[in-house]
Amino acid sequence: MQNTNTSVLARRVRISDDYATLPYEAGWATEAVFFLQTEGDHADLALGVEVSPDGINWLRRSAATLAAADSLIDLPVGQFGNWLRLTVSGASERQPARILIHLNLKG
Repeated sequence: MQNTNTSVLARRVRISDDYATLPYEAGWATEAVFFLQTEGDHADLALGVEVSPDGINWLRRSAATLAAADSLIDLPVGQFGNWLRLTVSGASERQPARILIHLNLKG
């Protein structure tokens, strides 16, 4: 039987610059899915899933864009080692975004 865990990494956080979640230790899991949801208007947001061997040095594993017309996106990732984080860019002082980020792990 597999275990599953869902963690809230950002709840209603207003961003106006580049943003990255805190490193999340997920070495026990075999699958991960980040969900990013927005509230209200926002610019196109560029998202990146990053992996790390130590929680300090990061490599981009995958990327996606959440269009201004959309409010929810998922980013699955596999074979990620131990540390994960999600980066978000595209928000500005002129066009901020309010975001919610969930990470679902299964293994």
